[in-house]
Amino acid sequence: MKSSAPPAPRDTRLIELWSLREDTTVETVADDPGTGLVSTRWDEIRLPMADPVVSRALERMTYGPVSLDNVLPGFSDTRSLPGDPRRAALRSTLEAVRHAVIRTLALADGTEQMSVVPIVREARFAPRSPAPDGVHRLSRFATLRVGSHDMVLESPLSSHRVLLHTAQAMWLVSCYVRPASVRETARLLDVPLDVVRTAVGYLEAAGMLVPAVRLTRTDPAGAEGPDSARAAAPGAGRDTVTGPGAGTAGGPWDPESHPHPLAFAEDRDPALEHWSPRELMLHNRSRPGLHDEPLGLAGGTAEAPKDAREHPDSDAVPLVLPVPDLDLVLARDPRLTTVLESRRSVRADGGLPLSLAQLGELLYRTARARPAAGRPYPSAGSVYPLELYVTVAGSGELPRGAYHYDPAAHTLFPLRTDPALVDALLEEAGANAGLSAEPPVLISMTARFRRLNVAFPGIAYSVLLKEVGALQQTLYLVSTAMGIGPCALAFGDTATSARAFGLDWRAESGVGEFVLAAVPTGAASAESGGAPTRRP
Repeated sequence: MKSSAPPAPRDTRLIELWSLREDTTVETVADDPGTGLVSTRWDEIRLPMADPVVSRALERMTYGPVSLDNVLPGFSDTRSLPGDPRRAALRSTLEAVRHAVIRTLALADGTEQMSVVPIVREARFAPRSPAPDGVHRLSRFATLRVGSHDMVLESPLSSHRVLLHTAQAMWLVSCYVRPASVRETARLLDVPLDVVRTAVGYLEAAGMLVPAVRLTRTDPAGAEGPDSARAAAPGAGRDTVTGPGAGTAGGPWDPESHPHPLAFAEDRDPALEHWSPRELMLHNRSRPGLHDEPLGLAGGTAEAPKDAREHPDSDAVPLVLPVPDLDLVLARDPRLTTVLESRRSVRADGGLPLSLAQLGELLYRTARARPAAGRPYPSAGSVYPLELYVTVAGSGELPRGAYHYDPAAHTLFPLRTDPALVDALLEEAGANAGLSAEPPVLISMTARFRRLNVAFPGIAYSVLLKEVGALQQTLYLVSTAMGIGPCALAFGDTATSARAFGLDWRAESGVGEFVLAAVPTGAASAESGGAPTRRP
């Protein structure tokens, strides 16, 4: 017989749990039993641990999240007497190791909801419960991704990452894709107000939610301006912050009933207004100091895979490029300082095609594989992830089409590229260079990503972009010395180049473009300057 009694309501109260990062250890100093040594990923801290409450708390925190009320009854009670020496000693210890302490919110039955993990040495976490009608929004820089066991909420502006352990925690976060008050969120989720206040306080202290302030707009004559369109106009008046949050004491915040616009500090910060979220995250994560992700050479000994491109499905014959006489090159080249001072981006309408000898010399001097010496441009770890594809307009010695450059053999391999894709590559390159016609030669740089990702986890893409810049400057200098008109492009179409060269863009795709032309005398654009004349 089924019971007709309603199920007992679940206890939704939140409790705070404490733990140490997994890379943190706690030991007793051998020659001083009253002193402990806490080793974190950033430092080692010697702490007094004669008090058994302190030593027991740190030990239990190494095992995982623990309620410190179980170690020191009443620890979390804010009404505890401030003069309690054991509570003061534990607080002092936790403050000393705050950059290694993980804070977790859990239900009374122990179900963990979210954890705030410090990721830098300077991390500070001091959550406070917001006012019931305070309004928050997700930071526009916050991103949500899948972790090993949880959803991970992170931001390049935060010293912490937040692990969301349950669907309920994710529902809470989703409520703040637009500005919302704590009271409104509690109503939407049908959970007690104090539960939401605690959770929002954690998310705000972690930098994932940003609090709103309500602005009063005053025009120059002193009249208050409720019109948000007028308030947004430059010079229309003065912003006055009237208080944290945007709620009213009488109920949840309703944007329709409040004439004053909301503001969020990150939206008004001049240092952030030009950053896109993805670019700031890439910058933040590709250098050490502002996160805890692994960076650098994998294990110090990782070897890049040998994955040179082959063409097994083609019976085309590679075109052997001319090899320049480097002694003659040295004799006739301008001096380095002359080349550096003359380097310009040359955007020349009516540019002429390069001869086969010119193209061969340029590629030989800039991108060939030298025995036991790498290539003429630098590559981190000598990995050389870049591949070169040459697309020519076809009015010179090379037929119109796309070719793959083999740096070891110094050859061009003709690709079976659809003529329409050749047209698309050259038309786009001409437009990006500001030309009225196709450029005679387009060099497309692609990257075999696995080569760098294996060797340089965490910084591979940043390293790759540096290499693209190094190759582009090498192309600029050699072209200038040879009297060829060079111009690097800001971008190219990833999909078009992948189809044209027969690539899986996930494994290899475009990362740089460069156009070339043999420039007739006086044909270069006014801003490009002239190339130096070779010395006899």
